[in-house]
Amino acid sequence: MMGGGADPSLKDLDPGNRVQAVGYCRDSYRITTADGKVHAFWERNLRFKTDSSENGPQKGAPALVGAGMLGDRADAIFAAPEEISTFIKPEC
Repeated sequence: MMGGGADPSLKDLDPGNRVQAVGYCRDSYRITTADGKVHAFWERNLRFKTDSSENGPQKGAPALVGAGMLGDRADAIFAAPEEISTFIKPEC
């Protein structure tokens, strides 16, 4: 298998990668990061993941990590599965 090296630490994130809120409307997610920016993703281009390892994000501070080469895909990585539903709010 092709290895990409060690996973980066998601403990201490810069504000542009720390998720504050996740809104969902029709077929899109809008993620607000701690720097106040809003990032829109088509629902198939945003993946929700968890990382409970020592490199995972702190509880209550999910990480937004870019995925794909075009900048239109990303991973929202949470410390535990139960955090995911508390962050996603329906808003249009």
